[in-house]
Amino acid sequence: MCSFPASRYFFRIPTPSLLSGVLWMIRSLVVLLLCAASSALSVGCRASVAACRSPAPAMMGNMAPDGPFTPVVLAGKVVLGEKLLNKVRGKLITYHAQAITEFCETYGVAREMRGALVKKAKIVGGDLGFLS
Repeated sequence: MCSFPASRYFFRIPTPSLLSGVLWMIRSLVVLLLCAASSALSVGCRASVAACRSPAPAMMGNMAPDGPFTPVVLAGKVVLGEKLLNKVRGKLITYHAQAITEFCETYGVAREMRGALVKKAKIVGGDLGFLS
């Protein structure tokens, strides 16, 4: 038989009702998810300039990771054949690089940034599975 209240020794969220506690938890979860999403969208690194300029590993052929478009590329490899698929892929990469160059010329972007954009396009294309 205890004469002291047990709730005094347990941690409770200081809210007047259960509903406001649930709303507090939902708001906290939304804020955490937004922070995680915004950090995933940030470009570049802030540690040092030398770390930003380190070359990305070249991914060619089967070394590229699987992505959402990998099944489409593999089906194209079966339907078109590997030689024709590589030819079409090369043309598309050329057109995309030309579009990036035209964009950079239109808006006066530096050459170094244009090169970085082309490299970033290659990395993102590999992550999406276009280089499988």
